[in-house]
Amino acid sequence: MNAVPSKRGDALLLAHLASLDPATPPARERLEDALGPELAQKLVRALSGGAPQRDEPGLRARFVFAA
Repeated sequence: MNAVPSKRGDALLLAHLASLDPATPPARERLEDALGPELAQKLVRALSGGAPQRDEPGLRARFVFAA
């Protein structure tokens, strides 16, 4: 294990934290902006392996009760 921070690791962590911001567009929208809607849809279908599609696009925050 390497304990020395890397620029790539910092960038990945910052991108992940930014994706948790509610004002940030969902991953699907960002993927469509980067690749175009047709290619993004093909990529998501290929990577999902036939998993059922959800009605709402993207992940949404949910409240969780923990006792």
